Amino acid sequence: MNMYADDICLLAETHDDLQKMLHALELYCSTNKLEVNVAKTKIMIFHYGRCPPFMFTFEGQQIEIVKHFVYLGFTFTTQLTFTPHLLTQISKARSRIGQLFARLPLMNLPLETLLRVFEMFATPIFLYGLPLWISNCSIGSRKSLDALFTKFVKRYLGLRPWANNAIVHYITGTMPFSIYLQLKSSNMTGSFVFPNCLSGLKLSFLEHSQIENYWPIPQIPSTFWLSKMFSVIPSAPFYRKKLIAEIFDLQHTDLCQTTTFHPHARDDCLCKFCGELAHMYHYRYCVCTSH
Repeated sequence: MNMYADDICLLAETHDDLQKMLHALELYCSTNKLEVNVAKTKIMIFHYGRCPPFMFTFEGQQIEIVKHFVYLGFTFTTQLTFTPHLLTQISKARSRIGQLFARLPLMNLPLETLLRVFEMFATPIFLYGLPLWISNCSIGSRKSLDALFTKFVKRYLGLRPWANNAIVHYITGTMPFSIYLQLKSSNMTGSFVFPNCLSGLKLSFLEHSQIENYWPIPQIPSTFWLSKMFSVIPSAPFYRKKLIAEIFDLQHTDLCQTTTFHPHARDDCLCKFCGELAHMYHYRYCVCTSH
């Protein structure tokens, strides 16, 4: 039994054991003149594969069996996958980021300060129960987690969502947010204290897979190295936008004759000014000066 404030959580290994605990709780509440809100009481059966039909009662009322339950702010599922929990936290973080951009002059801050703001206001949302959920969520939810951070940085840089993530991480000195949280998780479990009943047991959420140092360069297209080299990203939006436009070849859409959407230069792209092949960073070499 776990108790927190006015919440009681009963844990049992079998159907019969849990029903006995419910009867014992019923007797205790009756003796001490306490009432249980059966409508808010839920049963969750942790299992893999098909679950046999069960029924639980309290004071003659049937208790609802659910597949998802939020307990103390943490979303549990019957198969102990924490994808729903992560997606809920991502939604909370998106809302908070929107408020940050609305209330703070983030676009006028130095990059280092911007990343610090994210660390202070967005990262803590994901630290609650981090060692428990980080290794038990879907690949898709992890990608959404990474996209949350890259979209935050891209908004500051003035980039479209389709801009190359590896380049973004390289020029900002960052890494995918999921990898960052994995590194934090491995440092959080060292202070855990477990009861004696868990002595000798191997807990799966403590088995951290090998985390390699993130190195974005292999994922960066070779054409990137034709772009302008720089030492620092400007704090002023005007100069930052100008620099980023050159680094990511954002002028290509202004030069290319092809009107259909394509985020990067293609082999069939032609310059609308000189008629030559509009390759990456063509605007540097275009003989026409009218544009």
